[in-house]
Amino acid sequence: MRDVTGDVLRVAAIQSPPCTTDLARNEALAFDAVRHAADSGAHLIALPELATVPYFAGSPAGRYREWAQPAQGAFANRWAALAKKCGAALVVPFYERDPASGCFHNAVLGFDANGAPLRSNGGAIARKLHLPVGDDPPPGFDEPAHFTPGSALHVMRVGAWRIGVLVCYDRRFPECWRALRAAGADLVIVPVAGSGGDDMDFFVGEMRTHARENGLAVLCANKAGDEFLDDTRIDNYGESCVIAADGAVLARRAGVAGAGVVSASLNRAEIARTRERLPYFLHRRTDLYGTPSF
Repeated sequence: MRDVTGDVLRVAAIQSPPCTTDLARNEALAFDAVRHAADSGAHLIALPELATVPYFAGSPAGRYREWAQPAQGAFANRWAALAKKCGAALVVPFYERDPASGCFHNAVLGFDANGAPLRSNGGAIARKLHLPVGDDPPPGFDEPAHFTPGSALHVMRVGAWRIGVLVCYDRRFPECWRALRAAGADLVIVPVAGSGGDDMDFFVGEMRTHARENGLAVLCANKAGDEFLDDTRIDNYGESCVIAADGAVLARRAGVAGAGVVSASLNRAEIARTRERLPYFLHRRTDLYGTPSF
């Protein structure tokens, strides 16, 4: 197990290939990528949104519910065992079925380097908060028809680090970033299934802006390549990246480069120095617009 008690954290984002309906294949490829990242020295490894299934929100409501997994069970146990074997913390987005409520969620599991669940203010599971509807890519997608939104932002601990999670569309809402900073986050992980239109041209710039305005390091993981399901083609554009708290791009992988691993080292002391140099958070006029909270 790697030491994560100090200021330095080696992070890695898995830029996955497109998923198919062969879920065992998808998981095996993801496991191989995680092992590679861990062998390269990563302390913390993040995967893309819905990491082991194709993006299915363009399909009819209720289809593919057999793909959903509970947060406790064989699926989670396999990932926990992988985290322990690799000696690295894992952030694993998945399609969740909650047996207690009967609801389905676009969710995230986290495991520490011992394979134990990463706990947060809201529990071991982060769930996507904002569910989009759109017509690009054709024939469109409707996430509310497939998922129930989450009800809390999450900050998890990995050693000395406090880490927030924003799933894909959640990144569009500046209030989320401010609230995570207010809750003490050092790093925000953004797993995405990013495709469509001109979004690729803005994605890394968007992440740089959120990082710099909030003094937060950012780790983004996306798939790369065309994913096909029913009548929908998802042209995942990659651009997985690591962004420093001042907005500097530390690592980045274009979609044309295909699947791979993006990694960099982050330093909490450098984040603190950035916040002193760029004290935007301290200069807020909360008397005018309040303080975001969970």
